Amino acid sequence: MGAATGPKGADTGPRSAETGPKGTVTDPKSTVTDPKSTVTDPKGTEADPKGTETDLKGTDINHSREQRPGAVCVIGLGYVGLTLAVTLAAQGLRVIGVERDPAVREQLARKQPHVHEAGLELDRAVDSGLFTVTGSVPSGLAADTYIVCVGTPVDESGVPDLTQVEGAVRSVAEHAVDGNLVILRSTVPVGTSRALLAGLRTHRDVELAFCPERTVQGVAVHELRSLPQIVAASTPSAAGRAAALFRTLTPDIVEVSTLETAEIAKLACNAYRYSLFAFANELARLCESVGVSSREVRAAAATGYARGVMPTAGPVGGSCLPKDTAILARAFQDHGSPGSALLDGVTGAHRATPDQVADRVADRMARLAVPGPLTVALLGVAFKGHPETDDERSSPAVQIMARLRERFGGATVRAHDPLVPHARQRALGYEPYTEVKEAVDGAHLVVIGTNHKSYAELSLHWLSERMASPGIVYDAWAVHAHDRAALSGEVEYLAFGEGRLARSS
Repeated sequence: MGAATGPKGADTGPRSAETGPKGTVTDPKSTVTDPKSTVTDPKGTEADPKGTETDLKGTDINHSREQRPGAVCVIGLGYVGLTLAVTLAAQGLRVIGVERDPAVREQLARKQPHVHEAGLELDRAVDSGLFTVTGSVPSGLAADTYIVCVGTPVDESGVPDLTQVEGAVRSVAEHAVDGNLVILRSTVPVGTSRALLAGLRTHRDVELAFCPERTVQGVAVHELRSLPQIVAASTPSAAGRAAALFRTLTPDIVEVSTLETAEIAKLACNAYRYSLFAFANELARLCESVGVSSREVRAAAATGYARGVMPTAGPVGGSCLPKDTAILARAFQDHGSPGSALLDGVTGAHRATPDQVADRVADRMARLAVPGPLTVALLGVAFKGHPETDDERSSPAVQIMARLRERFGGATVRAHDPLVPHARQRALGYEPYTEVKEAVDGAHLVVIGTNHKSYAELSLHWLSERMASPGIVYDAWAVHAHDRAALSGEVEYLAFGEGRLARSS
């Protein structure tokens, strides 16, 4: 997913403002072309990089090319696909969801979502009869449009695995009929949409559009109805049909001239934000070394000076920002350009942060000479706390715990998270607790791993009274840096980017 996230991950509402795209934006009343856009030449026509695509800019997609969408088939009902399917059904469209996992299908049939998203009205969608779930791709006679929303994970070297996308497209090719529209919504490497279109057309006369997902986990339903939707397509007809579909959700359509333009725009959104967060975290590390507060530095830089505004520092994770940055970095090599030292450095900086945090905490704990095996209370297992999510994939808090376990063999990790199911916490080797009090009682180390509001509302005095003494509270988001004096007993407080606290302890 894209825009805004608390722990920075896909996924940051309050963290930073995001500027909308500068391309061509169409609303229900007008087509507005950005005068600064460099997409079109003085004659209004852009040469397609492959020499095969019609320029779509400057065309009013609100008229002859648009028509009321028919039934929609959404392939892949994860965080992206399920929110889209349910939200489309809420707009009165008939939606067929395809999910290969039988356990997920059974859960959805019981009207119980397997992912957490605020405002996801699955029960209403099912009860209306407009949303149904199946395990196989239906015939193109049953659906006008196929939307591919499957995952594209990357390996440690940043190479994306397109197995699910290619499998979904093969299934569509086998079942589609002439005239169907295929919309690719999964995040893919630059050039993938065009390659998939060539494969599809060997089977059927179908059209293809790339309409990237840019929502943030936790507020995806709201953002589907408010964010501009980028649309790129193989033909003007396909662009019009895709625009008509997404206009049932949002009035703002950003139509770009090529499939590759949309692919890069999607990747650029998340890579840019990931880069900003890397800078904020690197600055925080420097502040720790110097012995000053990164919060104070950021406030001083931004007060009355908009150009100095920086995002909050804190470990970044999730399944979107790291992946999209890695895919964009590989695009340089894939398309004959020298590699991007900037993007490689951003990825390296983020990967190093959890270990750096854990080592700082471990070094401090070693000075306390805590007897016996270490008991750690982890508050926040998900990769972010605001907007809240139940997704623990690529969670910095989990990575910090892994490093601490390396440093303290035999350490017990008690965990609390408002949303991550206990079964998934146990799979990580944690002892899950329903109440924060139960998790922190007697712990020598408490790690506040996310900026979830429930942890920001805790009292440091209350927390330290329940811990073993001596002990440490480590705050990865510095949500309590302002009330450190409230600690009781021999409990210390450390926070990411707050070197002043370490110096005075």
